[in-house]
Order: sequence, then C-alpha cells, then structure tokens
Amino acid sequence: MNGDGDIRIGTRERDDALAALEVHHTAGRLDAFEYEDRRGRARDAVTRSDITALFADLPEPQPRFEADPARRNLPAPRPATSHRRLSSTLSALAPFIGIAAFALTRSWLALLLIPAIVIIAKNLDS
Repeated sequence: MNGDGDIRIGTRERDDALAALEVHHTAGRLDAFEYEDRRGRARDAVTRSDITALFADLPEPQPRFEADPARRNLPAPRPATSHRRLSSTLSALAPFIGIAAFALTRSWLALLLIPAIVIIAKNLDS
C-alpha cells in the first residue's frame, strides 16, 4: 500500500478494499466473523490508514491508492500571454495617462481617458 495514511478515501477505495477482503475470505484466510468485522470497518473507513490496518496481516491482494488523487484532474495553468501583460500594464498606467492628458489640455474631458483605457485593456484579455 502506498500513500499518506491521513488522506481521506472515497467510495472507490472502500469498494476495492471490500473486493480484496472477499478474495481473502474465499481463500480461507479470514473466517466468517473476521470477514464481517473487517467488512464493517472497511465500509466505515475514512482515511487510507483505516484501510491499511485491515490488511496488515494479509498477503496480496491489497487495495492500491493513487499517488496524489487531488492533482489528477487539475487543469494546466494558463500561461501569461503578451496580451495579458499588456492589459495589466495599460490598466495600471491609465490613471497616470489621464492625469497627464488633463495637465496638458486643462480639460476635464481628458480624464475620460482613464475608464476608456481600462475598458480597452480588459478587452485585450478576451
């Protein structure tokens, strides 16, 4: 058995343990009382260590655990593109561009550049 004993298990791992216990019962390694006791504990198991304890004195077959079940379905991180970097830079510079335009023109309409630049920059991302 592989893995960290504190990792929680799911239905599939419990079912694998129950199937392995049935093989041991059929092979005569577990009597009826022991088999029923371990089946109950397997159904109630919460962590990997709960399952591994059931098989401590038994040979193969034993249930196997995935190396890292939390990472198997994670999507790949989206790489930073030049558009995203440009968008972030423009959004950060928008207030300074607007204030500079206001200082040069002395018109409050130049401040409308700030939201316009931010909107254009955000549309570069999509």
